Amino acid sequence: MAIDQTPPRPTESREMDPRATAINGGHFALFDLYRANIQNGGGAIIEGRTFTDCFIEGPAVMLVLEGVHFEGVNFGPTGGDLRNMLFRPVSGQKAIGAIPVRDCTFRNCQFHTLGITGGEDLLRMLVEQVATAD
Repeated sequence: MAIDQTPPRPTESREMDPRATAINGGHFALFDLYRANIQNGGGAIIEGRTFTDCFIEGPAVMLVLEGVHFEGVNFGPTGGDLRNMLFRPVSGQKAIGAIPVRDCTFRNCQFHTLGITGGEDLLRMLVEQVATAD
């Protein structure tokens, strides 16, 4: 079960390889990872990664595509209602301006000011399964 409370900020940022398949303990903005991924030849989708104990910041909207798993994630403050961070696109596969993520696992990560969009099943599952704390 995940919760949506204000995560403690890491004391320092750590350098990371934007193409690494396993990122442990990183502190970064999702957009910075996305831009570095493109600049280093990784394409326009963040995919095939496992993020463990990372602090991932926005502001950004993550487009969650197939194969993404959230395990013990703290989604950050939502004003008491997780739906405040969810965005419904017309199509669950396209959301202009969002950062697409596919086949990734987020394990014990903390999100801060990060919106989520994706298919209706994903959004419904998040509303039903993520406990709110604020």
